[in-house]
Amino acid sequence: MEDSAIPSLSMGEVGSRFVSSDEIETARARRDEQWKAAYARLGQEPPPQPQADAYDGRSLAEKLAANRAAKQEEWEEKSKLANQFRALEEDEIMFLDSIREREEAEEKARRERDGEEVKGFKEAVAARLQMSNAPPPSIASSSAAKPLAPKKDIKPPTVMKKDTKKLTLKGVVVKKKKPAAGKTPASAEVTKTVRSWDTDHSTGDEPSTKRRRVSES
Repeated sequence: MEDSAIPSLSMGEVGSRFVSSDEIETARARRDEQWKAAYARLGQEPPPQPQADAYDGRSLAEKLAANRAAKQEEWEEKSKLANQFRALEEDEIMFLDSIREREEAEEKARRERDGEEVKGFKEAVAARLQMSNAPPPSIASSSAAKPLAPKKDIKPPTVMKKDTKKLTLKGVVVKKKKPAAGKTPASAEVTKTVRSWDTDHSTGDEPSTKRRRVSES
């Protein structure tokens, strides 16, 4: 069988779909020249061109399978993080705030109650120590504690002076006797003598009679 009988790939519709590597390199070199010429007209340095992808000898099915596996792994990672972290809703936030406020109020009340108990305990201990260390009360301190009553001015007793002129008589001698049991006191004797003198004076008797009567008494 001759070679002319074998159809060529470059001929016909099938051959027009393929491009040789030489043509690709020629087209790439032409594009680079045009790129540099354009920046040269602008007076700028051309930026570095991106590197071409390295040759991958895998088949299309292998490439698609690798891409599918990468996407699946990425989706699983996102779903895993989404399940762990989720934004709270408004009602959940309000519920948590109410719980927090209630716990703060209970904690504040507990601290105040503990503070009052500690204060009362300290006051009781201080009072007990003060009572144990205080000296026993003395009589002087107890008397000094009582308010003193205002002193009243004590007036000296007035001595009633007897009118001695009435009792002093001419020629009358008054004898003072000590009071004895069953006898009249001296004041009664003097009164009796005075009365007898008045009686004698009114009748006109002599002083000698008066002396006799006084002596007899």
